[in-house]
Amino acid sequence: MTRKEEMDQNGWVLIKNIFSPEEINQFREDVQKEKDHKGDLLSSKLLSKIVTDKRIIDSIKSCLGTDEIYYYGDSSFSINVVGNGFHKDSRDRGEKNSQEFSDKEYSILRMAIYLQDHSKHSKGLCLRTGSHLTSSLKTGKIENVKSEIGDLVIWKLTTTHSANADVISMFPNHSFHPRFARLIPSFMKQKFITPRIAIFMSFAKEDTYSNDYVEYLKTRQYAIDRWVNSNYEESAIREMEKNNVKVYQGFNLNEIEQEKVSVGHM
Repeated sequence: MTRKEEMDQNGWVLIKNIFSPEEINQFREDVQKEKDHKGDLLSSKLLSKIVTDKRIIDSIKSCLGTDEIYYYGDSSFSINVVGNGFHKDSRDRGEKNSQEFSDKEYSILRMAIYLQDHSKHSKGLCLRTGSHLTSSLKTGKIENVKSEIGDLVIWKLTTTHSANADVISMFPNHSFHPRFARLIPSFMKQKFITPRIAIFMSFAKEDTYSNDYVEYLKTRQYAIDRWVNSNYEESAIREMEKNNVKVYQGFNLNEIEQEKVSVGHM
C-alpha cells in the first residue's frame, strides 16, 4: 500500500525515522528560543528550515500523490498546551452532507512532529481511523499514535483527532476515548515528558478545498494575526519553489471583512 492509499483509506499515516535525535533536540532548543514568535514557522529565522526541509515536503507529496503542493502560512508550535477532546479541523466540519466527507481526494493535510517520545509516554496524538469519511465524531477505531523521536504524523483535516492522549499504564496498547481517560487518576497513567512540544504544518494541493479554506481562515482572528506577523525571506521562498511548493502570499489586511471575523481558535 502506498502512502497515498494508506492516507485515503485511514485518514492518517505515521512515517518513521525522518529526523535524527540530534535534530529533534535542536528543534526543541529552537522552539523555546522562538517561543514569542507570532508569525508562521516559515517566517521564523530558526524554524523556517523545518518547513523547507525536503524530507517534510517529499513526505507530504507522497501522501497526496502529487509533485506540486501548496503552503498557505498555516504552521505553528505548541509548548505544554493542555486540554483534549475529539474534533475535526476542516472548514465544513459542522456540515453533515459536505463533500469533504465523501471525497477521498480531499487534499488538505496537517503534519505534526512531536519533539519527545510518545511510544511509552502519554500526551501524544489520538485519532479515529477512517473518520475522514464521515462528519460524525463517534465513528472510527480510536488509536493512540505511538510516535517516537524523529517520526512524523500526517492526517487529513477531516480526520477526527485529539491532543494530549492519556495512556493507561495497565493497558498501554489499548486506546481509550479521551473523555473516559480523563477520569482515570494520574498515577494510573503513563508519565509524560515536559516541556511537551509539538510542531504543526499544513500543506495541500492547490484546489477548491484549499482555496476555500484560505478564505475561511480570513474569518478567524488567530489566522489573520499569524499572517500579519509573517514576513518571508526571499531565500525561504526560493527554497520552497525549488521543491515545487507554491507559497500563498496574497494576504491583504484591507480585504478582511471584520464583521465576519471570529475570535475562536477553530
